[in-house]
Amino acid sequence: MAKESSPKSGRVAFDERGMPTWEWRVDTGTFSRDIDTQRLRQLQEEAAVTLKEEEPAAPPVGVNPYSVTNPVAPEKAPRRTLDDMRKLSDEIKRKRQLK
Repeated sequence: MAKESSPKSGRVAFDERGMPTWEWRVDTGTFSRDIDTQRLRQLQEEAAVTLKEEEPAAPPVGVNPYSVTNPVAPEKAPRRTLDDMRKLSDEIKRKRQLK
């Protein structure tokens, strides 16, 4: 099991109407629904995460994205033709008539 890196900031509790609400951990074993701005800023600083900005991947040079075969993912099955779809539709209609 993974070990938690930091203590939880609170827990979910339910009010008198049964609606979920967040209770902030004020101290060990002590929770409160009210929290002051200073405590909230402290929690934000503790949980600050920096996101790595990545450039979007450029499409491979010389690849036609509209071609029937996909050179990037050749393991995919080929597309069905219109004739294949018509045959499948006729087969489904015949099966429905037999019922």
